[in-house]
Amino acid sequence: MNYKQLNGKTIREGFNELNETNPHIYKAFEEQALTAIEKGKGKLSAKLIINWIRWNEFVSSVGDKSFKINDAYQSYYARYFVEQHPEHSEVFNMRKLRNEESGPYMDVKKDKSVSFT
Repeated sequence: MNYKQLNGKTIREGFNELNETNPHIYKAFEEQALTAIEKGKGKLSAKLIINWIRWNEFVSSVGDKSFKINDAYQSYYARYFVEQHPEHSEVFNMRKLRNEESGPYMDVKKDKSVSFT
């Protein structure tokens, strides 16, 4: 079974829903990415940032054991970050998303402009 069969929506739809209902996740992602960039890090890992957020949510939550970020959303957080901060388009390695063969994926042009086609 694939993500859509299990959840009734695409990964992008799941990401958009999580991002809308939990904007603090992207805010934390953005803060950590910008902190790393300010400290001179040229390449970042969305997986590392998401796991940092998971850990901090885990240790700071009192009783809520339901907090989850699907691994499938990591690349979408990186793409959303670059969409919001195109000047940092090279900090994450981007590949075409297999689950969106005919849908949107990020394209970074030689002039460093970003498009989701």
